[in-house]
Amino acid sequence: MDSSFFSIWAAILVFDGLLMATLAWAATSRRFAKYRIRTPQTPEIPRLRRLINTNLNNVMALLIFAAYFYFLGERTLYAGWPGITRWLGETLGVLLLYDFMYYLYHRGMHHPKVMKYMHGVHHHVRHTTSSESIYLHPAEAIGGLGLLILAIVILGPISTTSFLVMFLLHSSINIIVHSNLVFPHPAFRLFNFWAEKHDIHHHKLKHNYASIFPFWDQAFGTFK
Repeated sequence: MDSSFFSIWAAILVFDGLLMATLAWAATSRRFAKYRIRTPQTPEIPRLRRLINTNLNNVMALLIFAAYFYFLGERTLYAGWPGITRWLGETLGVLLLYDFMYYLYHRGMHHPKVMKYMHGVHHHVRHTTSSESIYLHPAEAIGGLGLLILAIVILGPISTTSFLVMFLLHSSINIIVHSNLVFPHPAFRLFNFWAEKHDIHHHKLKHNYASIFPFWDQAFGTFK
């Protein structure tokens, strides 16, 4: 890993911040009110509590990835372009394995005791916006990122190119699914699918545990 890798990774983090801020603004703006999936009557969590939680989770995520790069980066990542076929295989392979493990993890977090003491923090927000995508109990955040890193370790080494694309997709989709927005243009079909699927999860609780793909919920009978 060289300076260009970290420069691109930093650019992705900036992009994610802009995407989160833009979608959070759109979800609360009168101009985009007709595109909201649901509209809360009152704020569900105090603004200060949300800011403290999400910012601390952001810092913790950066520290987790810093530790991953330092201790496992050279063993699980290799520099360069692997070719289109291997790039696709590495990127999709990591995301598919992660999403399967996350499905099991997320479904387990809906056990009443786990929900009460950990996952319930996230579900305090039923009308999510992108700014609540990382409103989590710290233990849940550690577990989710740990699964992503574990998927890389299991399937790795992967190229730094595959890692950057995988990281961009993983982080952006997590923001989009919490956006509380749908747009009528066909170009937003996949965006709308993710947002509507996760909105159902926040309101029905027993459906749509996977984060990215519908396959795992379809396989285990929890897709809606």
